[in-house]
Amino acid sequence: MGASPATYYDILRVSRRAEPEGVRCAYRRLAQRYHPDKLQGKADAVRVMAMLNEAYAVLSDPDKRARYDRGIEQAQARAALAAGTLAPPSESRQAAWPWCLLFATIAFTAASVGTVAYRMAVPAVAAPVQAGASK
Repeated sequence: MGASPATYYDILRVSRRAEPEGVRCAYRRLAQRYHPDKLQGKADAVRVMAMLNEAYAVLSDPDKRARYDRGIEQAQARAALAAGTLAPPSESRQAAWPWCLLFATIAFTAASVGTVAYRMAVPAVAAPVQAGASK
């Protein structure tokens, strides 16, 4: 099986969770290293610099980056579906489970407190009087 194509994150050598400042620093570091003026005579220098510029243009713009991330997730889901395996949970689902647990705990607590308050506020119903059981 062939290697997956390089993403813009791979080109800039940053993680998908990298802050905008980290993306900018990585771009500047790589641009200084691979700039065609510093690598005169290297045929790949222009191609590498063009890839760095394209990657930085997408990852530095929040809207373009969000669209790009959705595209990566969709491509991974299609690849997992084609391979017959389940896709790993997305980062958003992994980050959401503590909130689900918190809300479930609050709902259970509210229901328990409500039940106790209801039983304390409503008087107990007297047992029905049976005929012939008088003294």
